Amino acid sequence: MHVFPKMTPLAALLVKQCLRRQHLPASLLLSASLSLPTLAQAQQVSFDIPAQPLGAALQRFGLQADMQLLYSPDLARGLRSQAVQGSLEPAQALARLLAGSGLSFSIDGNTITLLPASTSDSAVQLGATNVTSNSLGAISEGTHAYTTGSTSTATKLPMSIRETPQSVTVVTRQRIEDENLVNLDDVLTNATGVTLVKNGTERTNYYARGQQIDTLQIDGVPTNIANAYSLDAISKPNTDLYDRVEIVRGANGLMQGAGNPSAAINLIRKRPTVEPQVQVTSSVGSWDTYRNSVDVSSALNDAGTLRGRSVVSYTTGHSYRDHAKKENSLIYGILEADLDDSSMVTLGFSYQKDRNPGYDWSGLPAKANGEFYPLSRSTALTADWAHLNKSNTNVFVDYQKHFDNDWKLVLAANQIWAKSDFLANYTWPVANNPGRYTLNPRGFRYDDTQTSLDGYLSGPFQLLGRQHDLIVGFNARQDDFDYHGGRDASYNYGFDVNDLGAFNPPAPNINYNLWKYNYTTEQQGAYLATRLSLTDSTKLILGSRLSWYKTETDLLGVKADYSKNREVTPYAGIVQELNDNFSAYASYTEVFKPQSNVDYNGSVLAPATGSNYELGLKGETLDKRFGGSLALFQTDLTGTAEQLDSCAPGVPSCFAAKEKIRTTGLDLEAYGELTPNWNLSAGYTYASPRYEGGASKGSAANTDIPRHLFKLTTDYRLPAPLEKLRVGGSVLSQTHMYKETATYRVEQAGYTVTNLHAVYEIDKHFELQGNLNNAFDKKYYQTVQFNHYNNFFGDPRNFTVTLRAKF
Repeated sequence: MHVFPKMTPLAALLVKQCLRRQHLPASLLLSASLSLPTLAQAQQVSFDIPAQPLGAALQRFGLQADMQLLYSPDLARGLRSQAVQGSLEPAQALARLLAGSGLSFSIDGNTITLLPASTSDSAVQLGATNVTSNSLGAISEGTHAYTTGSTSTATKLPMSIRETPQSVTVVTRQRIEDENLVNLDDVLTNATGVTLVKNGTERTNYYARGQQIDTLQIDGVPTNIANAYSLDAISKPNTDLYDRVEIVRGANGLMQGAGNPSAAINLIRKRPTVEPQVQVTSSVGSWDTYRNSVDVSSALNDAGTLRGRSVVSYTTGHSYRDHAKKENSLIYGILEADLDDSSMVTLGFSYQKDRNPGYDWSGLPAKANGEFYPLSRSTALTADWAHLNKSNTNVFVDYQKHFDNDWKLVLAANQIWAKSDFLANYTWPVANNPGRYTLNPRGFRYDDTQTSLDGYLSGPFQLLGRQHDLIVGFNARQDDFDYHGGRDASYNYGFDVNDLGAFNPPAPNINYNLWKYNYTTEQQGAYLATRLSLTDSTKLILGSRLSWYKTETDLLGVKADYSKNREVTPYAGIVQELNDNFSAYASYTEVFKPQSNVDYNGSVLAPATGSNYELGLKGETLDKRFGGSLALFQTDLTGTAEQLDSCAPGVPSCFAAKEKIRTTGLDLEAYGELTPNWNLSAGYTYASPRYEGGASKGSAANTDIPRHLFKLTTDYRLPAPLEKLRVGGSVLSQTHMYKETATYRVEQAGYTVTNLHAVYEIDKHFELQGNLNNAFDKKYYQTVQFNHYNNFFGDPRNFTVTLRAKF
């Protein structure tokens, strides 16, 4: 029997008795012995332990918790740990690390003893305390939760939502399945504080805090969607390959570089698992919609050091809109390999193909004064020759190295090749002839190549007797976007919107070489952030980014370029823990946004600049499985492009910089598990953007997004004898939105849409689910833009029935 230097006599006796009961030789004991906090003190510790062989994970746990850990190597052989990130009590962290291993543990003072599950009762009889926890980690899959325990989108430092000094929403895997959220549009429709504006049935712009979101992150690596045509080339993300979606509202220039002070959207991919698992999903829905997917994951060798996962899905169907159909195919594959106990490499790819016959780019017109025509929701002023077909290939790789001092190095690269073929039309009113419109077809071929690199080093450091966190990194990305297209100069088709019985436009003969456009951007940035522990309850987060940016445009032969060097973007936040359940915070963040638009003379506009001030209160309870937040914010954006009516000779399209738009508002959110049988996510946002200068000073800006927005999702498991049945739904309620000029006002009044779902768990492998969207068949315009086009109805009532098998 080895008695380690920091073991108490009582602990040595406990270990000896446990070993005798397990019939294990004492010579097999391993120890990771350090000192400091005890579990009785329930002090939180900052953990960062990746999924890895269990023996290595336990050693890392002992170092990070600064505690003594005793176990037999036979218990850990062939097993892998779960990932643990964030500030947790050691018992909670260890319970999370051991989840699914079949092991338990007992505690005496500063010593933890690892036990087979079958012996845990004996440990309790000997007087040790058996501790269990159901606290959450970062990965949401398999938790059945509506929140997570850790996020890293704001600063890449692993922090809980409560520890992050900005408004954060996480749409978990459970919510995605409960609400049948098929793509990113569905996710953000249900996410607090986000509004969708359509510029085509497959081209959606996302808004938060009064401004457009122009960057998507995938596993923290940014992808550009700022270009006006990007969403004609970049596929709408399919949720089958994602574990969760994290949304951080406000400016996020520290991590993603250029953008608007709106929000950062981070899509987190599913990762391989050690334990074999298979999920097969098959659904049928309104308008002959069929969707099937298979998700397979497992270790690929006996040691579990090589793991793989693959997702394949296929969707086909029609639409409530005339002529429209859809087809979506997805293939996703990912491999993880442990190079040793402290390093891992990941390689993956995805391929998504979308076919959208009968694509509606134009939407519906309104009368000259903005009043809507009495049109059916099925009306589409397009034809079956219209289409938007896309194919996206994404290859990614990352390398992670964990050092003995709890520092880690991460290197990541992401490459996207996006191609699309676009043929559609828009409507234009005939002068002095009410109800008469012309159809104007346009065709384009898009080619978008995006390359992103990111690398950082992070870990703890000691200063003035306290432990702090630091991250230093560098990222770079390039977007090379090219299109060529044109029109049919001889096309001449008109119609009367009041008499659509004869609507049958002929196919155009497009000259695809009439217009050419190229837009290339490069940006690099170095960033640094630190979380300083000023006291046990006060954390100060400081960061800064230094950016280099270059853009080149070639529009119809008119070339322009712009560069910006050493742009400084600061980040500051402070979190004050008020008690065990509540924290107050304040933050200031900045962002800048270079632009491809040119001014009257053809010179590229200077970058827009943005900032976000935020004050808030966050809380959590019920073992941190339920939380909430309240935030007051002010967001400023200055210098965005506004199109001019005339340009200098030879300049086909020009813009001027807008005056400052200031958005003030309120975010209120609650999320998580109210009881073990009841999940809830609810959010209310008030955002009021107004011009701060110029001729429009004091007037409302961006009026085509609502000022008040409320979203609620809930799921409840019925009590016995109906415990196999879960029921729930979601509500979206918003105030009016409008677009107004000197001659017209297009307006959609406030509305509420209700969705319902029910899930029946047939047994532990099969469940049957039904979703009824827009249950009360509310007729409304989801987007209002102009009196001649770009007004899109929301979906009418529709249903989906899903059979899900899990093994």
